[in-house]
Amino acid sequence: MSKKGVLLAGFMQAVLAAVLLGLLLFSYGLGGGDRAVMDAVGWLYLLASSLMHASLIVAVPYVVVYVPLALLGVRHKVTMSVTGVLYAILLLLFVINRYVFMLYHFHINGFVLDMLFAEGGGDNFSIPALLYVKACVVLVGIGLVMFAAGWLAERLTKRIERRRRAVVVTVLTLAALALTSQGLHVYGAATLRTSILEADAYLPYYFPLSMNSALDKWGIIDRKNISTMNISERASNLNYPVAPLTVDKSVLKEGRDLDIVLIVIDSWNFRTLTAEGMPHLWALKGESDYFTRHQSSSNGTRGSLFGVFTGISSYYWKSFEYSSLRPVLVDQMVEEGYDIQIYPSASFQSPPFDRMFFKGMDGLNLSTEGATAYERDCRLTENFLADLPHRVATGRPTFSLLFYDLAHAITLPKAKNNHFLPAWDIADYSRLNNSTDPTPYFNLYRNCLYHVDSLIGIVMDGLRESGMLEHSVVLVTGDHGQEFNENGKNYWGHAANYTKYQIQVPLLVYYPGVEARVYNHRTTHYDIAPTLLQRAMGVSNPPSDYSMGRALHDSTSRGWHVVGNDINYAFVTDDGLIIEKKGGGYVRVYDEDLNLLKDYSLSAGQISENLLKLNRFFK
Repeated sequence: MSKKGVLLAGFMQAVLAAVLLGLLLFSYGLGGGDRAVMDAVGWLYLLASSLMHASLIVAVPYVVVYVPLALLGVRHKVTMSVTGVLYAILLLLFVINRYVFMLYHFHINGFVLDMLFAEGGGDNFSIPALLYVKACVVLVGIGLVMFAAGWLAERLTKRIERRRRAVVVTVLTLAALALTSQGLHVYGAATLRTSILEADAYLPYYFPLSMNSALDKWGIIDRKNISTMNISERASNLNYPVAPLTVDKSVLKEGRDLDIVLIVIDSWNFRTLTAEGMPHLWALKGESDYFTRHQSSSNGTRGSLFGVFTGISSYYWKSFEYSSLRPVLVDQMVEEGYDIQIYPSASFQSPPFDRMFFKGMDGLNLSTEGATAYERDCRLTENFLADLPHRVATGRPTFSLLFYDLAHAITLPKAKNNHFLPAWDIADYSRLNNSTDPTPYFNLYRNCLYHVDSLIGIVMDGLRESGMLEHSVVLVTGDHGQEFNENGKNYWGHAANYTKYQIQVPLLVYYPGVEARVYNHRTTHYDIAPTLLQRAMGVSNPPSDYSMGRALHDSTSRGWHVVGNDINYAFVTDDGLIIEKKGGGYVRVYDEDLNLLKDYSLSAGQISENLLKLNRFFK
């Protein structure tokens, strides 16, 4: 085959790979949970964009690898094989990303990779061996498909008589796809066309064209009438707290600081707190304040714990990360001489909770030994109990954080996976779709929580036996929820939406000598720090001096509760309305069941008022 023929064969191989990858990207939309908002224009935009995006991705191996090898005279079959392998790897990566997107509705990103590969990051993921086997099968299948594509490319090259025309037609087709894709996005961004803007979320690492500024300048659109909830210009310095703290010890039991035991269960679905499913916590509920409508500050661990410790939204995460500030809650405990210790199952170094919440503090347990979440959860319980005698003997007030990970890992030794049946042996995420019966998967998850409940029962027994419970506040909650497709929109897990199944968690608060009560008003993670500062340390400032929350027992309305982070966040109202600012800067309004309210009218005054509240801890 001539050199031109070799280049054309590689070009045809790249075209076929691009078509395969484009169809794979298009399938992201077919399996997404927001198909109800898609229309013919949205599907056309998604198809054109998928093929165009795939062409750009595939062009890199062709231009960077295939063309140089071909021009250097490397054997044709070797050159085709090398790029075939590269295309297969690309397809595999996007197949894996599709699984991630179907489960969590976001793409693999730097944060996920950091959690996986950073020190201790592997603690955050538990992948059953069967999934590795399935991945190998998929890889072999992709390899066979790319081998067939290479064979077909060679046959097409030999049959095409007018090769230059074939290249021209292909290039013109790509140009038409680019014009269709970008033109539709310019139109969609200018008119807030729901189907086009939602389709953007399906395509990983895709940055389409918008011309709102130019169109506004030319008088074609009026940007003032385009409803967005973009983050306003922020100052670089934090104003947190807004006033120095004052303390009144007379409000405390025996006039002394109380010990604080904060127990957090990662990914806790509120439906699982039952007498059968979690008997020890169900019993504790009978002697604790129980908050039935408690909402997290995010749908992921990072933003959730940030809200618990700081009392404000993780919208401020970066500002805290680059400052010397610690949460007011931690600063006050240091001021009061608390013995502070943490017992995390997953590493507290990825994300960097150690640097975020405990700057400048030495001697903390930043991880727990153990090959599995089950082993680590058992070990952290043992470690806490082993430390109790010494900590009690010092006479200092103590703060303890116990962070259980088993319900997040959703994996158990087979002998422990039998309380609720039928139950999957492993969490096989590749089997999850909108038609999956959630019962056996949910039962595996409930069995994990059943074991966590037994460990918390052991912790409570240890507190009673040591005498510490007599002067301790014990708070048990989840960092965020865990969805099992309750709304029937193919959402599994967390970090994907802001419905109650991903942000509502149980909350139990035990106070020594206080009669238990049930509270049905809405509370949030932002209320935890103010409550501990007031009830355990006697801080008399109003919560607004250092928090977006209130005291947990304050039953007044929380109004628009902000959840999420600085890129994607939402306001959740008392009646469950979700007003979400997407990463692209546009707003979507959903009811509590995640049904899109297409014609919902937002009040500009309400948006402005709540954005000002959100920014009020900046100078």
